[in-house]
Amino acid sequence: MIVNKDVLIIGAGPAGMSAAIYLSRSKYTFSIIDKSAAGGKLLITTRIDNYPGVKRISGFDLANLLVDQLKDLNIKIEHDEIIDCEKNDKGFFVKGRNSDYQVKKIIISTGSSNKKTGLKNEENLIGKGISYCAVCDGFFYRNKEVMVFANETKGYLEALYLTDLVKTLYLVSDKDEDDSLENLKILKNKDNVIFYPYYKIADFIGDEYLTGVKIKSLKDGEIKTLEVEGCFPFEGDIPMNYFLRKLNVSTEKGYIVTDINMKTNEEGIYAAGDIVNKSLKQIVTACSDGAIAATNVIKSLNSK
Repeated sequence: MIVNKDVLIIGAGPAGMSAAIYLSRSKYTFSIIDKSAAGGKLLITTRIDNYPGVKRISGFDLANLLVDQLKDLNIKIEHDEIIDCEKNDKGFFVKGRNSDYQVKKIIISTGSSNKKTGLKNEENLIGKGISYCAVCDGFFYRNKEVMVFANETKGYLEALYLTDLVKTLYLVSDKDEDDSLENLKILKNKDNVIFYPYYKIADFIGDEYLTGVKIKSLKDGEIKTLEVEGCFPFEGDIPMNYFLRKLNVSTEKGYIVTDINMKTNEEGIYAAGDIVNKSLKQIVTACSDGAIAATNVIKSLNSK
């Protein structure tokens, strides 16, 4: 089945849903799709304290508020995964697993996914001791010993969430500094946190289930074995741009380069949110990106 629309929004996180809200005010048709549940990384964000107008809210609750707003505007988020995209004389032909789309403009708001360590036993133990979401799976490790690898805000926040659940948290990092909000300082002062700075994960131990993690010192190569039942490796993020391989969209380290109007170098393609190469990746900037992208898409379509 080919779906014909003016605009396709790929990704239903804050950026994509913001774009949909602004496009709904126009005369143009559009679809918003996501391969997973709407909300993106909001769904694994424990607490939000810096979103304007909201004193404190969980990411899950904020995602639901955005979804409810779209429902009030009669906007349905479709479940589909885009696997390919190419330009043609009508605009763009976008291939999904469930449907194909012929559109004039595209707004990419796919964000990024969790980067894996690449160690040989990792894939076998995912869901059997290895997890990339403390909020999702932390409950299973209540009063147990776990390890978290973290070197940036997201990982520190996930570790903070776990400290209220687990018996002991081994915090491993390849540095000894915080990037914002003094999260690392708070973690160091927790009674149940044991900190290992300047270490990296060397191996996951276990056959059917994780029983331990080997860590290696970046200073002298020393190997330590931590006997844990759970491990949360937050190695960073990978931009979700794999479906753009047939297009000449400029990127930097995988993140899409845009101008101030969220336009890419490829005419007709816009980007918004964490997929964009920018200095500040926050919910409020993602929403701003989505609004800017949608507004400029409308202007471009009007000019035609």
